[in-house]
Amino acid sequence: MPFVQQVAVGRRECLSVFGNDYPTPDGTGVRDYIHVDELAEGHICALEKLFTMDGGCIIHNLGSGTGYSVLEMVKAFEEACGKKIAYKIVDRRPGDLGTVIANAAKAKADFGWQTKRGLKEMCESAWKWQSNNPYGYEDGPGKD
Repeated sequence: MPFVQQVAVGRRECLSVFGNDYPTPDGTGVRDYIHVDELAEGHICALEKLFTMDGGCIIHNLGSGTGYSVLEMVKAFEEACGKKIAYKIVDRRPGDLGTVIANAAKAKADFGWQTKRGLKEMCESAWKWQSNNPYGYEDGPGKD
């Protein structure tokens, strides 16, 4: 999503979409996008869980369990920002899978974490931040 945001604010000419021949509804890769705040909340929940354990290690997936194709995400971002996102289809990257979706059932069971925001809200939030910080927190070309 960061590259889509950068196209929307003019930092990048276009988005490279890696492959359009996957066995997915529109041929582009399907991914499990989550809001950055929910990712941070998931990390906090995991840390709190670690503090209650008597040693050991835990592994959890953090995700929504819902996949969106790259082009679905681009369309949702276009709606959020009111701009057309230029993209070009390029070759697949070696090792990329057609669909990658997290199963966060263990995170929900172990510490009650789950996503609450959908793609529309994620894109609106990302656009709000990016449009107010076109070059990141360090405002200016070449400072990110």
